[in-house]
Amino acid sequence: MKWTVGTKIGGGFTIALAILIVIGALSYRSINKLTDTSDWVTHTHQVLEQFSGLLQAMTDCETGVRGYMVADDDKFLEPYRAGMSRAIEHIRQIRELTADNPQQQQRLDVLEQHVNEKLAWFASAIELQKSKGIEASRELGASGVGKKTMDEIRDQIAIMGNAERSLLAVRAEEAAATAAGTRLLIIAGTGCAMTIVIVLAILITRNICNRLREITEAARKVADGDLSGAAIKATEEDEIGDLTAVFNTMRMGLTDLSTQIRQATNNVDSAANEILASTRQQASSTREQAATVQQVSTTMQEITQSGNQISDKAKEVSNSAEATSSSTDEGVRAVKDTVSLMESIRGQVEEVAENIVTLSESTQAVGEIIATVSDIAEQANLLALNAGIEAVSADEHGGRFSVVASEMKNLADQAKQCTVQVRSILSDIQKGINTSVMLTEEAVKRVESGKRQADLTERAIAMMQDSTEQSVVAFQQILGATSQQQVGFEQVAQGMQDIRVAAEQTAVGTSQLEKSAATLTALSKQLQTAVGRYRI
Repeated sequence: MKWTVGTKIGGGFTIALAILIVIGALSYRSINKLTDTSDWVTHTHQVLEQFSGLLQAMTDCETGVRGYMVADDDKFLEPYRAGMSRAIEHIRQIRELTADNPQQQQRLDVLEQHVNEKLAWFASAIELQKSKGIEASRELGASGVGKKTMDEIRDQIAIMGNAERSLLAVRAEEAAATAAGTRLLIIAGTGCAMTIVIVLAILITRNICNRLREITEAARKVADGDLSGAAIKATEEDEIGDLTAVFNTMRMGLTDLSTQIRQATNNVDSAANEILASTRQQASSTREQAATVQQVSTTMQEITQSGNQISDKAKEVSNSAEATSSSTDEGVRAVKDTVSLMESIRGQVEEVAENIVTLSESTQAVGEIIATVSDIAEQANLLALNAGIEAVSADEHGGRFSVVASEMKNLADQAKQCTVQVRSILSDIQKGINTSVMLTEEAVKRVESGKRQADLTERAIAMMQDSTEQSVVAFQQILGATSQQQVGFEQVAQGMQDIRVAAEQTAVGTSQLEKSAATLTALSKQLQTAVGRYRI
């Protein structure tokens, strides 16, 4: 049978209750016996009182009759009449009270006979005095018959009274013995019950409290962070034994959980430090990228301004060529002006060539910057991928990293797309520049040819006319090329602006990622501090 704590406590109370019930039953029995004995003692006193009443009634009857015999007055018969009624009633009460005692019933029969004889004597004496006078009744009284009967009544009452007193003494002794036994039973039973209850209480309390104290001490160590204690041995199969088993299981679970949390915290701290370092590196690269884009934007603005100058000068050259073509009618008069103009054109074309070369070099520098931006975008994309992986391994704490990683990836993709577009635009610009170089070189050659022909103006005005027309066409081509180059410069500038905006967005996202990494590091330190209080 499994003795649970409730069974032990209930068993102890059951034993104590059983002892109290037994003591109560025995006490009740003794008290009933004492009550019965007391009732018999009271009954004996009632019988003795009836004897005294009967004797007193007979005495009153005798007194009344004697008074009547002396005074010959009926008013003296009142005690007689009252005493006669009371005597009869006392005999009836005595018979009822002694109904359980045959000997007393026999004695009562004798007593009743004497009483009846005495009453009959009283009646005859009264009747004799009424019929024959006072002398006749005195002679009847002097005969001694009435006195003898009265003596017999007194003797019989004394005998019956002595018998009742003997019974009274016996019953009083029984009552005293019963009372003493009841008192002893109550005292001894109560002491025995208290002793047994105290012993059971001490045994049960010691059995329960010692084991609870052991569990409490172990729980206090766990509350203080000490999980290194040995398992508590469950000695009995009861509620405390179940509590001990559950407590041992709980402590083992806390130990395993603390170990796992400590390992996970170390991993999270290492990953957070790596993410923080990578984020700082990425932030630095993003700032450098933004600075480079700013420089490229400035360069593109300068190139745009140079292109505007080239376009203006090409328009001037075109106007001059047209003026030259329209003024071929003047012939020789304009030869010197033409030579001078050709010299000016050659200088401008050389300047245009130099600007185009400078533009080509700037375009190459922009290409290198675009390559750098593309590399930075690839690195940002790789960092975003690493941050996403770390965010997935960080469970719910990596929600912010996942958002920042996704934003960084989007910005990197946008930067990459912009670099592709800029690279395409630069390729078109490079092609236009190459064409402009070729055209410029050709224009230089034609200007030199025009100079030589100017020296032979008198002989080759017609050839100069043709050459001038070709120069006009060439300058128009230069003008178209510079216009196309201007459009390309504007596209490159717009692309640089887009790259700058993307770089700024990347910088903002990187800053957010850096803050999130710092927050993760702080959380990791807090978790390490919280777990560090448990000693395994």
